[in-house]
Amino acid sequence: MGKELSSQERAQIRFLVVDDLINMRRTVRNMLRQLGFVHITEAENGLDAWTKLPAAKIDVAIVDWNMPQMNGVELLRRARADERFAHIPFIMITAEVDEGTIAEAAETEVDAYIIKPFVAKVLEEKINGVLEKKGKGSPLETLLSLATVFAGAGQFNKAIEQLRTAMNISPSSPLVYLALGDLSKQRGMLDDAEKAYKKAILLEPKFTKAYDSLADLYAQKGDTRRSIQVMQDAVGKSPRNASRQSKLGKVLLEQGMVKEAKAAFENAVKSEPDNTVMQSEMAECLLAKNLNDEAATLFKAVSMANPTDINVYNRLGIAYRKQGKFMEAIDEYKKALTVDPEDENLYYNLGTAYLAAKMVDNAIAQFHRALELYPDFQEAREALDKISHP
Repeated sequence: MGKELSSQERAQIRFLVVDDLINMRRTVRNMLRQLGFVHITEAENGLDAWTKLPAAKIDVAIVDWNMPQMNGVELLRRARADERFAHIPFIMITAEVDEGTIAEAAETEVDAYIIKPFVAKVLEEKINGVLEKKGKGSPLETLLSLATVFAGAGQFNKAIEQLRTAMNISPSSPLVYLALGDLSKQRGMLDDAEKAYKKAILLEPKFTKAYDSLADLYAQKGDTRRSIQVMQDAVGKSPRNASRQSKLGKVLLEQGMVKEAKAAFENAVKSEPDNTVMQSEMAECLLAKNLNDEAATLFKAVSMANPTDINVYNRLGIAYRKQGKFMEAIDEYKKALTVDPEDENLYYNLGTAYLAAKMVDNAIAQFHRALELYPDFQEAREALDKISHP
């Protein structure tokens, strides 16, 4: 248990409570107030929380694991990748603890987690613990932080000194060897970096950050086969990491391993079904490889979640056109035009779909409309010229 906070300290701490269930937010808020905490910002999902973080100046985030639009893990990943929020302790609330949950917690650097249902005393213990850790910082964390600062300034010898000291005080920490690998990679010493990453994995076989770094290193060295193998090993350790599944799928797709790539994409969607940004990226990759049916399926799901996103309708229309499903493409372009009836590109694409469907008069009307909106639209003018002079 962390040290007891004074009433004055409690009154100054700012919390962010994120949960899609209003009753759960109310429960946590009431517990916090019962414990003497008064500064509480609420958000209904990760995406809502992400928009509120810049202005809220949060000290502790209490976040539900599973939420629509953006879940707690994805919110944490974004926070850890942004220097403005990387320091915020995250207490994750989950209904279960299985091997997959533990793996996700470890690799996303969750500071603490609470199993539902829980009482105010448990919440208080977790808060005290993460705040004490945040205030003190371990000697190892301090050394690793200093090494990062020195490396960023190009002072590699000083960075190495910090890492050597870190090894002396914590010789079995995979974090030290991960940092050593990153430093070696930064210096162009790729073989040394490979040895360091492998040592980190040997010390902690579930340390997926080391797998990610090793996979990236092999990719940099042009060893795609080993890069894929290491990514697959990481996926095996933490199968619910959607971003890693998506990344693996993209690499597999580039290597022509279509069946395996599609499986990785499917697993990514299962892990984060509401992550439409990720789904759009995967759909674009599929479209580029002329896997148009699969691309259309993903774009369709994204369009249903984001009915005002014109670009998604546009890309879905292209996927349908490439399959020869011209009437379906026409329907998608029409939906987009209900959102923005002044977009000349949509009229041009609609005209192209009509032309492919041999509905020439309709195509001519759409090309003319595109030119009305943008008289210098060269592609639309050329399309009309081809119709007039086949």
